[in-house]
Amino acid sequence: MAGEISTYKKLPGKKKGFLIGYHTLWQGPDHLLQIYSRLGVEDYKRFYFNDIQAIITRKTGTGMVLNFVLGAITVLFCLFTATSEGGWPVFNAIIAGVMLTLWIINFFKGPTCETYLLTAVQTEKLHSLHRLKTTQPVMNRLRSLIEQRQGRIDPGTFGEQAAHPATHRTQRSAPGGNRQIPTAKKAEKGRVHFILFVLLVVNSVFIALNFFYTHVALSLLGTAVRMLMGICVVVALVKQHESNLKQSLRTMTWAALGYVCFSFVVGYVISLTLTFKHPEIWRNQWEMFKLLSSISPWDSPLLMVVNIIALSCTAFIGIPGLLMLKNPQQAIHESAALPTRPVSTPTPKRIS
Repeated sequence: MAGEISTYKKLPGKKKGFLIGYHTLWQGPDHLLQIYSRLGVEDYKRFYFNDIQAIITRKTGTGMVLNFVLGAITVLFCLFTATSEGGWPVFNAIIAGVMLTLWIINFFKGPTCETYLLTAVQTEKLHSLHRLKTTQPVMNRLRSLIEQRQGRIDPGTFGEQAAHPATHRTQRSAPGGNRQIPTAKKAEKGRVHFILFVLLVVNSVFIALNFFYTHVALSLLGTAVRMLMGICVVVALVKQHESNLKQSLRTMTWAALGYVCFSFVVGYVISLTLTFKHPEIWRNQWEMFKLLSSISPWDSPLLMVVNIIALSCTAFIGIPGLLMLKNPQQAIHESAALPTRPVSTPTPKRIS
């Protein structure tokens, strides 16, 4: 067993799981081994070089979205540092420094990507190959290993197939009928969407509590939930692009984006209104925040309408979204992760 383990060589790249664990990829003597390790438990999947039909890598916008979100948060807290007083500038500067560090790390890691391995019977995502900087050298190594097992394709073959398409179809056709050529498509489980809808439901609880009780701590928690909600909705929209998620779930995600935009715009308008009414505290963010936290919906008809709209939106988006994800058949196309395209086969003619 020890001799067998020593034959494996770890390939570059590592991807953390959703909450726990991490994915790695290992090169064996005649196969690839993908390992998912978590809390002392490991799952193994083997892919033999002779069975691999294709390895597809596609660039994604996840890294760019993360750069945008981290950069926006950094700029926001830098503005807070410049305008706040008391002990808040130090706190805001620490948050801005942490966000800037994460932005620098993500920037130098380079663009993100998704890599899929295709065989005759399955399509598997290679989770550890999620950065182009890491994926490209691994792909070059795998190309040479697969060519050693399966042989190299002559580039001139493609020119001949283009000139004689009928011959090309005959050579590609299977004896039993039409052959299905798989084309990769993102397979999503809706985990970020689940977090987004949970945050919407939690936000609706905070809004409901605001009708009966107002406190600074409650407002701080609500603000944190809204910030996380804004990050999750952007990531969810990126992940659902060209994925196997159903249109109903996509629509709910776009509705969540609309609510997040509405929430930020309304919050800005209310803060601006209070600034004009209380110009003496407009530079003191903490006093302004305490003033916002002390206002009850019962004190203002406009605020009452805004809270009712917000409560309705969060409840009617968050709860149905969670119910959809509870039953994957309502939210996910299981067969859409690997759509197929039939290749026509010549019909045999009977010779009389």
